[in-house]
This record gives sequence, structure tokens and C-alpha cells, in this order.
Amino acid sequence: MAVVATAGHVDHGKSTLVRLLTGQEPDRWAEERRRGLTIDLGYAWTDIDGQRVSLVDVPGHEHFTGNMLAGLGPVDAVLFVVAADDGWSAQSREHARAVAALGIEHLLLVVTRCDLADGVPAREQSLDRLAALGVEVAESVLVSGATGAGLPELRAALGRLAAAAAPRAPDDPVRLWVDRSFSIRGAGTVATGTLPQGRIAVGDELLLDGEAVGVRGLQTCGEDVPVVVGPARVAVNLRGVEVGRVGRGTALTDVHWPAHPSVLDVDLVPLEPVTLVPAAVATPRLPRELTLHVGTAAVPVRTQALPDGRVRLRLAHPLPLVVGDRAVLRDPGRHEVLAGARVRVVDPPTRRGGRRDRSEPAAYPGDVKPGDETPPGVRALVAWLGAHPLQAPSREQLDGWAVTAADLAAAADRGEVTRLGGVVLTGDAVDRAEAVVRELDQPFTVGAATRAMGTSRRVAVPLLERLDSTLVTRRLPDGTREVRRR
Repeated sequence: MAVVATAGHVDHGKSTLVRLLTGQEPDRWAEERRRGLTIDLGYAWTDIDGQRVSLVDVPGHEHFTGNMLAGLGPVDAVLFVVAADDGWSAQSREHARAVAALGIEHLLLVVTRCDLADGVPAREQSLDRLAALGVEVAESVLVSGATGAGLPELRAALGRLAAAAAPRAPDDPVRLWVDRSFSIRGAGTVATGTLPQGRIAVGDELLLDGEAVGVRGLQTCGEDVPVVVGPARVAVNLRGVEVGRVGRGTALTDVHWPAHPSVLDVDLVPLEPVTLVPAAVATPRLPRELTLHVGTAAVPVRTQALPDGRVRLRLAHPLPLVVGDRAVLRDPGRHEVLAGARVRVVDPPTRRGGRRDRSEPAAYPGDVKPGDETPPGVRALVAWLGAHPLQAPSREQLDGWAVTAADLAAAADRGEVTRLGGVVLTGDAVDRAEAVVRELDQPFTVGAATRAMGTSRRVAVPLLERLDSTLVTRRLPDGTREVRRR
């Protein structure tokens, strides 16, 4: 099997291609199908010349970039889509930067909607932009989803792309990044993800946060199987595991997987077109706090430039990373992929003679650097909210960061957080929520807003009530809401 993710700007036809190639509907939510907009990851599969090809359909809208990165993170091949009548667009650039950051080597360029415009200019423009980022394109195909032109050529090219993304050795260690989890009555917890390498069999033991868990059952592409060998899409039925323990961003690993590091030394992978700017400019100067996207995980990190040109990353919590892993560094405030990262050292020594070198920044998130007046717990909270802007930390998380009521009040005064009753959100959460509901079909339900925000009712309801109180929205007699006209 090969696993291929889509990539490209919103509404350029990624999901349409998946439907045409597989005959399956990748959009899992009714809201996605109603709006014609992919919000979360979708999954489908097809057989080409005797080879099973699984497709992971990613959202193209900038509001759901985190979901896109979770789809690209574990795969080795990409179907990159650009519309002939729209050309290279904002999220084309962002998705291409993510592909370059992750070092994905197998890419098929597909120019869609060629019934509406000549596809050659968009193809030439896209090839130039991808080449400037160092992304190699295996082939390019011009298609029309409306007329079917070019679809046989696309299917053949996809088969060649899948064959080129050669399977890894089945005895490689297992690391399954989870992208979805749910509970089935009578079966228990099921975790799904892309298995890039290794072998999982029914009855195996895997590690979840260092604890052994049993594999009760396996499925791939909707079929029960005794064994799955990567690369493959897989659903793992876990024995005795609560569904809340195994959400997106967690990983199931081989029982011999090394300890999870919380500090990394990485080489940066610059993403500016190196043919247009000097190397010194192409290597970005990173902000102090960023989000590290790796596999399906998104973790706040603090950065420190090292004398040898590498960058030290202090993670908000440990991840199962090893030397050679590739990741994306993203600025959640600017909503931009800044650079790629290649892991060179895990858990490097940061203390001398049992004492931390005070010339280094404070360890994240535990210590406070002299002169830094922001409590470390608040820094950890703000970094977490940057990666999860429309989600709220639990009381246990706040307690773990030792964030007090006075800390929250001060952070709210500085605009770093928004407090809505008992819910703590990022400082611009209300603006983000407004942007989301303005994109919804009107009127909309609380459930539709909750799904579009990618959050829970616990967060969505107070956000909607705030929008009501500021006259952005109004509640209708039937309980739905609509955005007021400006």
C-alpha cells in the first residue's frame, strides 16, 4: 500500500479529485458536505494496477492549517492541486512550504478546472514556485473534474507515484501518529492513523505515553486484518484504553522505542526561494515561541539559537522523536510556516556541573530566566493556546502549569488570554470565532459552529454568547443564529 495526501489552496478541487479517483466521499461531516468545504482530514482508497493507494484529503482553508499539517506529517507522497482558472494562491504557497519543510520527495502536480481555463500557465507557474522551494515534481497532469478530461492520465500517474514511494522494511520500529480516535460499543477505543513503517499484528503490545497497551483488532481500508505493514492507513482497536487518552497528536510506538525527548537540537530547513535571496537571508531568524508540527502533533516550543548555527527547541511536553525526524516550525500568531526542522540531537546536555548555564534561556516551561516577569506557567499557557486557539485547557492543565487566578487576570489585562466565564482562550479567540461564523451558511446551529471552530460546546457556547452581546450575531426564535448585517 501507499499513502498519498492531497495539498493545495481551498476550493481548487482536492476533494473532487479524491471522489473521482476512489468513488468515495472523503468529507466525513455533514457540515463539510453541506458547505462544500473540507474542514478536517478525510480518507478514501482505490486500487491502481494491483496496488492499494490510500488518500488523505486535507483542508485548504487557512483556518484549518493545523489539520492540513496533521495530514501531511506522516506521509511520503503528495497530490498537489492547483486550479487552472485561479493559479498559484495563498494556501498553495503555505502548503508547498509545508511539503518542503517536511522533505516530502514524491509529488504529483495536478492542474484542475482545465475546462475553465488553459492549464499550461498555471502548471508552469506552479512548477517554478515548487522548484524555488527545492520541491521536486515527479509528473504534472492537466485535468477537468467536470468533463473527465485527463482523469485516466491522472490515475496512471498516481499509480506511478505510489510505486515510487517504496515501502520501508517491515521490521522497522513502529510509530503510529494518531489522527482520529473514537469508541465503538462492545469493542472499545479505536485509534486511526498513517503507519509509515513497521508491522502491527493483532495481539501485539505497543506503548502509549510509556505504558504498554494491547492490540485487540486491526482494520485497513474498512477490512479486518490480522497484520498491517507500513506504509498503510490503519485502525487499531486498543484493549483497556479510554478514548480520551489517545487523541490526535498522540503516538503508538514499538515497545522498544527510546524515551521521549523534551529538548531537541535541530538544523533549520530554510523555505525562502534560495535562488532569489542570499543564504543569510534565506535562513530565518525565529521568534522565541513557535509551534512544532510533527506527525499529527502540534506542540508549543521555545527556540534558542546555538553558536553552531543549530536551534534548540524546548517542547511543552515530550514527543517520540529520534534523530533524522523532519518537522515544521510555524508561527501561530502570523499563521505562517517559517521553516523546516531536522532533528540532530535529542535531549542534549543543558546543565554543567549539576547547574543550568544561566546564559541559556530558561528551560521551557519550568524555570524563569532572570529579568523575565511573566510567570513560566503563563508562558506555557499562552504557547499552548497559540497552537490551540479555539480550544480551552482543562483545569488539570492549568493546575499543572501552576497558573493562578491572579496570573490569568494579569494575562487578560495584557491581551494574552480571553476569559469567558470558566473558559480560558487565546487573546484573539472572539475575533477568530467571528471569522468562522461569518463563513457559515446562515442561519447556523450551535453544532455547526462548534464543528467549524474545531472545538467543543463548552467553548463554542460562551463564544457565541459573546458574539451575541457585541451585536455580531443574533439568536433567532428557533434557537439558530445568524450574523447581523454590517
